[in-house]
Amino acid sequence: MKTLLALLAGAALLFALVTALVVVDETEHAVITQFGRPVAVLSDAGLHGKLPAPIQRVTRLDKRVLFTEQQPTELLTSDKKNVVVSTYLSWRIADPLKFLTSLRTREAAEARLAALVQSELGSTLGNLPFSSVVPAPTDGGGLEQVEERVQKACHDAALRDFGIEVTSFGVTRLGYPAQNLQSVFARMRAERERIARGYRSEGKAAAQKIRAEADRERSTALANAEAEAQRLKGEGEAEAARVYADAYRGHEDFYRFLRTLESYEKVLKDNTTLVLPADSPFLELLLSKRVGGSGGQREGTAR
Repeated sequence: MKTLLALLAGAALLFALVTALVVVDETEHAVITQFGRPVAVLSDAGLHGKLPAPIQRVTRLDKRVLFTEQQPTELLTSDKKNVVVSTYLSWRIADPLKFLTSLRTREAAEARLAALVQSELGSTLGNLPFSSVVPAPTDGGGLEQVEERVQKACHDAALRDFGIEVTSFGVTRLGYPAQNLQSVFARMRAERERIARGYRSEGKAAAQKIRAEADRERSTALANAEAEAQRLKGEGEAEAARVYADAYRGHEDFYRFLRTLESYEKVLKDNTTLVLPADSPFLELLLSKRVGGSGGQREGTAR
């Protein structure tokens, strides 16, 4: 009997010694509870002591940054456009005591964080038009402003109520519901066609303006060229007349003789009949010798 009691006492002592020692890992918080009530938090890695079980027990909580991916959620913007948003959230336990008393497990924490994110994201998108959520590249803003607002709101609420620090929040996908895609694509095509028609109209107007300017410049250039040509032609004719005058000055009889021959060449062809008075200047060269030797005037025929 004494041996049995000694064995029992040794086992109890060993159990008390083992349960009184706590080994804390680098990646966890160790929360000491006494009859279910938290009394201390051990966050430094190493060997620690406590009262043996069942007086005090240890609840271990992960102190690493945890990652949670949210399910796609359909929300509404301020201009009544439905969007489907997928998000992610990274978080860590900043206050182990508050976390243990309010949530206790990671599954409960993720469920509460998902509800919090959905509420804050819906509120933020509900106050913004779709054009500011997905703006043009030069407008700025966009999803960054949404992510910043939601992260700040979730961080403050989670830290206050659950002892959780939200380290980052982001949108992984933003799109339209499947039933709205066809109508959205139709509106996008109509908008692009309207913009294209505007560009084509502006292009036609610019082309007409360029053609009108080119026609005006062409008309001006042709008029200037025609005037210059007439001027040069007049100067050429004047120069030719001057050259002719200089060439024939002092040789008027010879010049008259050549001009008469040129006239005969142009007028008198084969089978040409001319009926002229005998004293016609045109016949002066042909009739330089009197017909019949008489000196009177009479009509003649030249063939």
